[in-house]
Amino acid sequence: MKKLILSAASLLAVVAAMAQGTVDFRNGGITFATIADRLVRDVDGSALVGANFRAQLYFEPGLGNPAIDQSVRSITNAPLNFRAVSPTNALAGTWQAGGIRTLQGVDIGQGATLQVRVWDSVLGATYEAALLAFNQGAVGKIGHSQGFNFTVPPAGSPPALYYMENMRSFNVVPEPSVILLGAIGAAVLLLRRRKS
Repeated sequence: MKKLILSAASLLAVVAAMAQGTVDFRNGGITFATIADRLVRDVDGSALVGANFRAQLYFEPGLGNPAIDQSVRSITNAPLNFRAVSPTNALAGTWQAGGIRTLQGVDIGQGATLQVRVWDSVLGATYEAALLAFNQGAVGKIGHSQGFNFTVPPAGSPPALYYMENMRSFNVVPEPSVILLGAIGAAVLLLRRRKS
């Protein structure tokens, strides 16, 4: 009888936790209701791979802010590593399963604008540290999704309602020196073409 009561209490705790502003922080390895590209992609468009890359979930209460800014809140859970698989593997472009994340201050039926931020850990332990290093010319890659809507489902909803259904694919960008070299190369070609 004690085991039954403990099991029931554990199940109620899980259901209650799922109802308190939670989201399933995965972009792969699950079946979404809609067909869409949710992979994180490298500079060349291939699926991003490598355990040196990290993913972190950010949010702000309220729906409809696709241009989510730096003032949003980071989830307090540790960031997740990307998979160290071949770029052609079915799980390439996804981070390791990280489970449920709590959106503090967002209750059942309320919405939040979510954003996934990705960085090369050689740039820093957090996205903010990585962004600072990146902007100062450090070598590495960094990127983030557009803001996307998520509404917390009612208690007891099927697990699929907690998925990040509205997340869409995005690319990381290379270190500024590569971008600068590309821009210089394009400018030289343009000037050379004008002289012809």
